[in-house]
Amino acid sequence: MISVIVANHNGEEHLGRCLGSFVDSTLVSEVLLVDNDSRDGSVDMVRRNFPSVQLLDQETNLGFAAANNIAAQRARGGALLLVNVDAWIAPEALKKLFARLDADSGLGLVTPQLRYPDGSRQFSWSPARGVVGEVMQKLRNPFEANSWAHGRVARGLARLAGRPWYTAACVLVRTAAYRAIGGFDTEYFMYFEDVDFCIRLEAAGWRLAVEPTAIAYHVGGFSRNVDVDSLYRPSQLRFYENRRPAWEARYVERRLRRRYGDTAVDGWLGSEENG
Repeated sequence: MISVIVANHNGEEHLGRCLGSFVDSTLVSEVLLVDNDSRDGSVDMVRRNFPSVQLLDQETNLGFAAANNIAAQRARGGALLLVNVDAWIAPEALKKLFARLDADSGLGLVTPQLRYPDGSRQFSWSPARGVVGEVMQKLRNPFEANSWAHGRVARGLARLAGRPWYTAACVLVRTAAYRAIGGFDTEYFMYFEDVDFCIRLEAAGWRLAVEPTAIAYHVGGFSRNVDVDSLYRPSQLRFYENRRPAWEARYVERRLRRRYGDTAVDGWLGSEENG
């Protein structure tokens, strides 16, 4: 059975649609919603409309990684469906994801094909995060709506930069795999935690896959009502320091200093140390 985990912070606008897409599924044994100190009525809405959902209220915003880890520690299902608050899963998609995971004991993570609300294609995987991979992704971005940018040829080319990673917007993870690697690295408050997670899953011997017949929808950009740079850049610097060659870390830091200035980058580096 599946334990669904949703991390929420002021997501009332999308939360009802998210929960409604799977809360009554016969494959779902429980839904755990970690609320990161929302102030928008999210909690009241869930209590009123989704009484079966287990609410795990937090007094502060712990971030995406820590919130998922809190729920995963309590989850009883053999698989964890991690879903962004602004995502929802199409009918039958959960069944397809679960069947794919259940049929292959070496598979640790399977992701659906992502779509925008209007039905257009959205990236569910990206080239390995690094200097080369980021260039490849920038070249790929204008073609997101094209099927070839998501298929085998694109994935094959992406492997020139290393193993692709999969977004955690909507993903089914084997519980044993999640716990074996200690879940997400909570040093990443937001951004890059899913990149790091995929790297560690594969390093532990688990395989990752896309199930193209399963569809999930994702609004995307929901977190952009905050200062993205103040969240993205510290995680980017941390990731390059932790996971990439030293020359790449130095290169990225120099580029950010030229673009944003020393004061901003020193602040991001400071937030890394305090993370």
